[in-house]
Amino acid sequence: MKYLKNFLIPFKGLNIGIHQYNWEIDKRFFEEIENSGVYDADLKTELTFEKQERMFVLQFAIAGSVTVKCDRCLDGLKYPVNIEQKVYVKFGEEDMDETEEIIIIPETDYQIDISRLIYEFIELSLPMQKVHGDDESGKSRCNAEMISKLNEHSGKRKTDPRWDKLKNLNLDN
Repeated sequence: MKYLKNFLIPFKGLNIGIHQYNWEIDKRFFEEIENSGVYDADLKTELTFEKQERMFVLQFAIAGSVTVKCDRCLDGLKYPVNIEQKVYVKFGEEDMDETEEIIIIPETDYQIDISRLIYEFIELSLPMQKVHGDDESGKSRCNAEMISKLNEHSGKRKTDPRWDKLKNLNLDN
């Protein structure tokens, strides 16, 4: 969690106006986050933090690439990331509704942790199914050795004979 302290912004002492923040995000960022599917990264993150009287406007720009595991062959798979996102932070009661663009924080807070926002933006920019694409000839770029092992094991499924009897059951009566 020590690394993520770099993403705490103490706003109580900031003057009203625009403040710039920059980070270079690598695998340490994702190692600190539990159950992250990203195991390497090379990202540049810029934050324009506009402090107003009763709210903040956060403009994020995240660019670079992340490495995840292929869902099919488990080899590394590099995805480009290019995100621009705006978030409004308002003060209010904790039980107020939040939306994707609006975050409500208590009046007593003096700093904001933006690491979770950055992580969510990156995760949401990735596709649900992360698989190597096909090459020009239409052949999969997945690890051929791993795919052949998967094919070997997929044909050797043993079924329980008690359940096989149910396959013959006629349900149309």
